[in-house]
Amino acid sequence: MFSYFAYAAAFRSVDGQTTIDAQLVGLAVLIAPFVFVVVALVSRNARPKLVLLAMLLLVLIGLPVGLLSPILGASAGFGVGIALVLAQPDITNVLRRRILGVLFAVAYTFVLLVVVTPAGVFTGAVLPPILVGLADEYGAWRSSRGGTA
Repeated sequence: MFSYFAYAAAFRSVDGQTTIDAQLVGLAVLIAPFVFVVVALVSRNARPKLVLLAMLLLVLIGLPVGLLSPILGASAGFGVGIALVLAQPDITNVLRRRILGVLFAVAYTFVLLVVVTPAGVFTGAVLPPILVGLADEYGAWRSSRGGTA
């Protein structure tokens, strides 16, 4: 969240002019890899290449989506990165469910940014990791009941 909020605070709009605080963007970029490393270590993910892929996807997804809104770009980038580096349980279609959860979180954040901006800023930081976890719980529930989808 610290990296996310530093990135979100870097963009300010005053009288129709958007300014970017390069120091805050630099701080967010320096801290972002540690987010993925911590998630991988805590979840005991034994595949360090996924951490590098998550960092790459943070940039490849975060920048284009960030053109629409920097908050949405950071939310999508961090969400997809966390979906990749979190250790995957032995359940079918885990990554698909996680990505769908992140997409739903980004869409919901967009709606909140339009309607209630402060709530959208906070939701963009919190909701993607929560929905990644809920996707895993749903997959575990579904597989315990004999379903595969």
